Amino acid sequence: MTIRRLLTIADLTASDAQDLLFVAAVLETHRLAMGALPPLLHGRCLGMIFDETSLRTRSAFERAISDFGGQAIHYNGSEARIGRHAEKQEHLNDFVNVAGRFNDVLLSRIYDFEVQQRIAALSPVPFINGMCDRHHPTQALCDFLTLMRRFGRAHDLKIAFVGDGTNIALSLAQTASLLGATFVCATPSSWGLPAELTSNLRGFSATEDPVAAVHGAHAVIADAWVPMNRADEADARRRVLAPYRVTSDLMRHARPEAVFMHNLPAYRGEEVLPEVIDGPQSVIYDEAIARLHIARALLLAMLLPDWSSLVAALRELGELATRDATRVAACLRFFGGTSREQVAA
Repeated sequence: MTIRRLLTIADLTASDAQDLLFVAAVLETHRLAMGALPPLLHGRCLGMIFDETSLRTRSAFERAISDFGGQAIHYNGSEARIGRHAEKQEHLNDFVNVAGRFNDVLLSRIYDFEVQQRIAALSPVPFINGMCDRHHPTQALCDFLTLMRRFGRAHDLKIAFVGDGTNIALSLAQTASLLGATFVCATPSSWGLPAELTSNLRGFSATEDPVAAVHGAHAVIADAWVPMNRADEADARRRVLAPYRVTSDLMRHARPEAVFMHNLPAYRGEEVLPEVIDGPQSVIYDEAIARLHIARALLLAMLLPDWSSLVAALRELGELATRDATRVAACLRFFGGTSREQVAA
């Protein structure tokens, strides 16, 4: 069974999230061992709609589809006449239906969540939300992949988010709930995450105290203080958020092995000090490249008709590899086309 859309993390089950993280890690192991990935998506095309600027998301998904032998088409908002460039509402319907017939999967990065909802509903092909004002599901998945690779697991971790209740915070809270992690969101009063979206999340709590949030945390996460659509509020937001700046002193309340994370772009001296984001606890560049690994897994999950079979086979072969180190290479060869029978021989 394939995953048809990722508008928000709520579109995934716990099993879906675990499978995506697992396959993302296997894909990178295979690429490092073999030098390339098999052309599993040869002839497939990804349509990417960017009404907002993008470095990591665009790079990750363009590279990911190319790694599997496919290709990507990029549309900006003015070409598509949607998002901030919309001339008429009906252009969205026309554009999505046309783009959906040229491509096998669509990814959209449009700030307005309501527009993203409409695209997801209209799309005749699988859909990925590349970011909007309320959600950033691909970022949350790559953050948890980074944590899994660092700590050997995604469950039973304490994650502290410090700052404003942003799209990053919400998607992370939802992912933590799926994967069995604890998530504490430290924000100023009335700037937290909406209760209607967090009341049913396992392991979620909120506080106004950044020190209490960070205490005993495995990861401390920050986001930019001034969103794209709030530049006129920059000075006021900086004043309110000043107590939530991530400093070396704040990091000392976390675990000794704790990491600092940020989705980038970061504003050193505002939400985080340089000695933290550029220091030994920072994993921001591991976090950034993890977007590529998640992009690969998502594209396979959406475009392979036998995604579930692939996951099951990789898990089975992974069990063999852990029992006998000599079977690791055989497991990787299977992924490149060797039969399961040859691996088990």
